[in-house]
Amino acid sequence: LWPLAYPDSDAVLICFDISRPETLDSVIKKWQGETQEFCPNAKVVLVGCKLDMRTDVNTLRELSKQRLIPVTHEQGSTIARQMGAAAYAECTSKVSENSVRDVFHVTTLASVRRPHKPPLKRSASRRALKRTSQLPLPPLPGRNEPADQAPVLRKDRAKSCVLM
Repeated sequence: LWPLAYPDSDAVLICFDISRPETLDSVIKKWQGETQEFCPNAKVVLVGCKLDMRTDVNTLRELSKQRLIPVTHEQGSTIARQMGAAAYAECTSKVSENSVRDVFHVTTLASVRRPHKPPLKRSASRRALKRTSQLPLPPLPGRNEPADQAPVLRKDRAKSCVLM
């Protein structure tokens, strides 16, 4: 049934639980492949949920019994890059509803942007032009965005949102 909802998706959120490292493993083992198969053109945003649990004493105690720690930001970012995700975000609904809203903001920006093409920039000599390298991940809300990366909305079809 799920694959029927996928074809027109512009973006896919793949979520995992920061306090349960095995859920990050399932991102690679299950969800990455399914997303590539059923939504090959959709932008993928990897989302670490339950950010507040990374420093929760009880969570740390339980994980230490298994010689584990919560998923770090670096681990999440690395997996996001390895899978070619458009962005990596972390959120918690316990501490702030803005955190979850920010995830949707990042996803919206990722889904409406054109494929990344580094802008031309003048070199120190002011004569030669060169490509500048930038991170392909969209900036977090509230940070300044370069004007040349403003979102371009596609008006050729209706927009929809499917949450599963």
